[in-house]
Amino acid sequence: MSAGTTSVLLLALPAAAAVLCACLRSARAAHAVAAAAMLVATLLAVPMAVEVVGSGAVVVGPHATWLDLGRFTLGVGTMVDPTGAVLAAIVALLATVVLVFNAWYMHDEPLAARFPWQFCLFAAAMQGVVLADNLFLLFCCWELVGLGSYLLIGFWFDRPAAADDAGYQARKGSGARGVLEHRLSPSHAQWKAFVMNRVGDAGFLVGIGALLAVSLQTGAEGDVLSFARLAALPTADLSAASLFGLSGESLLVLAALGLFCGAVGKSAQFPLLGWLPDAMQGPTTASSILHAATMVAAGVFLVARCLPLFPPDALAVVGWLGAFTCLFAASIACVQWDLKAVLAWSTVSQLGLMFAGLGAGAAAGGGEAAVAHLFTHAFAKCLLFLCAGAVIHGCHGHQDLARLGGLWRRMPVTAAFALAAVLALGGAPWFAGFVSKDAILAAALAAAKVPGGPGFGPFLLACAGSLLTAVYLLRWWLRIFAGRERQLEVTQAAHDPPRAVLAVLVLLVPATMAAPWTFGDWLPLPHGPEHATATTVALVLLALGSAIALVVWLLAPRAGRDLAAQLARVLRPLHTACAELWGVERAFDLLFTRGLGRGLAAVVARLDLGGERRLAALELDGAPRPLPASLDGVVDGLARGCADVGRAGALLHGGRVGVYLAIALGALALAVLVGWSA
Repeated sequence: MSAGTTSVLLLALPAAAAVLCACLRSARAAHAVAAAAMLVATLLAVPMAVEVVGSGAVVVGPHATWLDLGRFTLGVGTMVDPTGAVLAAIVALLATVVLVFNAWYMHDEPLAARFPWQFCLFAAAMQGVVLADNLFLLFCCWELVGLGSYLLIGFWFDRPAAADDAGYQARKGSGARGVLEHRLSPSHAQWKAFVMNRVGDAGFLVGIGALLAVSLQTGAEGDVLSFARLAALPTADLSAASLFGLSGESLLVLAALGLFCGAVGKSAQFPLLGWLPDAMQGPTTASSILHAATMVAAGVFLVARCLPLFPPDALAVVGWLGAFTCLFAASIACVQWDLKAVLAWSTVSQLGLMFAGLGAGAAAGGGEAAVAHLFTHAFAKCLLFLCAGAVIHGCHGHQDLARLGGLWRRMPVTAAFALAAVLALGGAPWFAGFVSKDAILAAALAAAKVPGGPGFGPFLLACAGSLLTAVYLLRWWLRIFAGRERQLEVTQAAHDPPRAVLAVLVLLVPATMAAPWTFGDWLPLPHGPEHATATTVALVLLALGSAIALVVWLLAPRAGRDLAAQLARVLRPLHTACAELWGVERAFDLLFTRGLGRGLAAVVARLDLGGERRLAALELDGAPRPLPASLDGVVDGLARGCADVGRAGALLHGGRVGVYLAIALGALALAVLVGWSA
């Protein structure tokens, strides 16, 4: 079967499974159908990836025109390149593993039958992003990914806010802070994700519009938004192109930053990063795929796919913002009390590291390095979330790191799998993360040496963020699995998942090692003198990271002492700032939710109704009359005026025919008199 045909099937299988599962009421049957469909997709995607990566060719699949708009057309079609082929296989494989795990994880959940069809819709949309041959279809699937995430994040939409949830209040950590508990709920989290992603997508549309304008003004015709056409755009004569007062390369910078704005929203980069940690209100199994290879990966994939369109100025913005987000999120992850929150902020940090690599540019190998880390991060993060789900399931919903501990005795297999993922994501030697992080550091260092490039700032920020990765991941694992059981009533019922579930998780473990990735061309890694220099830097960072890991080990709570708590008291200002998320959430709530949101509502209420009191009294009998100057007052005034005219007319229409004839004769006589006198 050709790669083009396979690409169509990879889109059709999860979409068909989503429709079929939506018609099923049995959770077990729905999970079976969804897992079978994704397994078939995996069996198709893996050979396709082997073929395409081996040949290094780009395979163009079927394409159909949707709209013919004269000079240009909009269509739907598929394209398979090595990056897309590997990512499509990763999405299919991880989706299969997660569905099998979720069948056990949600075995007693009343709403479990809803999960498979929403999940398959999510997977189908992501496959569309990966395999689309043009920017128009990618954007359509991009929005479907947002719809799928909206459904999964709000899976338990009827749950109250954390401030009103007795279970959350009973299980939260003593030092819990940072989040706004009166707004922390699945329904609010899905709206927050929706709004923040729409902000990013507005920039995405500007970028698409700029690319369309440039293409048409440079004489292009036909499917001008296809990636094959867009790749040639930087070499075209842009002197005649203009938009919004910009021309030439400035217009290309606008287009690139517009695309990056969409990626900032979808991949939770600063400042649009608050929605991703709140998305932990959804099922842990949904988080495992959302954080690994679907929604948040879409932003990195978009920038990697469109990297030839990014001029140096746009690349500098990508590199600086990504590196800053890497360090910013890593500092927050170091002090989180919720085991899922640590992993959520870890995802934000690792995505920032990928954007730091992309900002280095294609010439420095940044695109390949970022994609390599995207691949290795997907397996490690998915495995971490599934292990976290097993811990939460075994500990009856408890997620407080301070209450866990010593679980390696009760969950030895889960502990071993989680440790492999921690070492991979932390960049330990012989593990996959070490190889991909080395590539990113190589690219960032090479770009720093280029005159007019981003400088050493992104490289240093990325190094600092990578060091902190070892801190929060090792702290996470030690708090959960090492030491003694701090609260026996929380951990005494914990146990490993069933063997069938563990057998599926075993599929992810080899991908945390470096060996499978270094055979063949699965990871496109840069080589050269800069790479050798960065390897030296990586070894220095490894030594520093090992020293930090030793310190974290020594600070782990033990009987009779807690050096970590003492250190937190010594560094209280820094610890408080990190625990409070550096004030970002509170600032957003103050400026947008309570400020702009409530302020605009008050302005609209005053313009429309004359005041908020009128709005509150609408449902009551005898509501006060709106102000005459308000919109509602004007409408009501017009209505009253019409009623007054009607009542005045009613006085003249009493139903007496004689009166009507007298009035008509009097009017006729008056008209004749006026006409005769004139």
